[in-house]
Amino acid sequence: MRNPEADVIAGPPAPSAGTERRVYGDAVAHSLGVDEVPALKTRSLRTAQVGITRISCGLDQLGMTRTIPPEDTFIIALYLTDVAHHELWSHGKRVIAQGYAANSMRIVNLEREYSAYIAAPHETVCFYIPRAVLNEITDEAGDRRIPDLVCAPGEADAVVAHLGAAVLPCFERPAEASTLFIDQIASAICSHVAHRYGGLAPDGAGEPLGLSAAQERRALEFLSGRFAEDVSVTDVARECALSRGHFIRAFRLTTGLTPHKWLQQYRVQQAKRLLRGSPAAIAEVALLCGFADQSHLTRIFTRLVGISPAAWRKAQAVRSPIDLGAAICSGPHDPD
Repeated sequence: MRNPEADVIAGPPAPSAGTERRVYGDAVAHSLGVDEVPALKTRSLRTAQVGITRISCGLDQLGMTRTIPPEDTFIIALYLTDVAHHELWSHGKRVIAQGYAANSMRIVNLEREYSAYIAAPHETVCFYIPRAVLNEITDEAGDRRIPDLVCAPGEADAVVAHLGAAVLPCFERPAEASTLFIDQIASAICSHVAHRYGGLAPDGAGEPLGLSAAQERRALEFLSGRFAEDVSVTDVARECALSRGHFIRAFRLTTGLTPHKWLQQYRVQQAKRLLRGSPAAIAEVALLCGFADQSHLTRIFTRLVGISPAAWRKAQAVRSPIDLGAAICSGPHDPD
């Protein structure tokens, strides 16, 4: 391993512009020299977006990293594995030196120049939250702006750990990562850290408990009418004249499901209709119902129904065929 005091002053040479491969929210991964980092991002905010990356530090990353250019962005690093020792450096000084247990976390604002001394291989999920995102969320909700997120390094936060675990499958199958789901994760992590570590008032204070009858009807009409599209939380919340965070909470209180879970169930209902009433191939049904491909449909269908689409179709009595286009355009209906 290299000497951290020497490296933090001199620093490794920056790569040439032609060799840099950047994605949104990969500042930490880029400092490690990790190419093609698995990354996700929201697309529904006006001023900036939340980025989520999964970073694996192996033997090639041991030692001092290159410096991360300063920007007013909070990085929430959730450790997926234990690491006995890790150091964070700024302007030639060690500012944090400690170990981390799996599912513990650290929050750092990159407004200072930072580099890290990597002492052992480990894996993290990093949430990249620009201050502009927090400002937009608090302004939209009528809350005061957050000066800082204060969190002791190594904090074990069950909510952050749960959200990190929930997003891991998206890195394995990025084609199946819907905008609605990523928006929900981003909204949840921003709301949680803003209240727990930014000192905002309890979530939902003074708000109605759920959607009004008119709002529920409009939200369900919107989701069912565009169920095969990659809609965002902002798209649906706008229909109800609500902020994203308020809409997600109110929708779940009203329906018992998050918007993403409701849409999954609705898509499976529509898949059942086509599987029973049309000769369409399962791969075609998957695409018509908003799934990434046949394997995506099979995985979700089997989890919700208990058997695969092929087995379910075989078990159904063949009734009068329906027109494929009419089936897709018709309203909600559960064939069971």
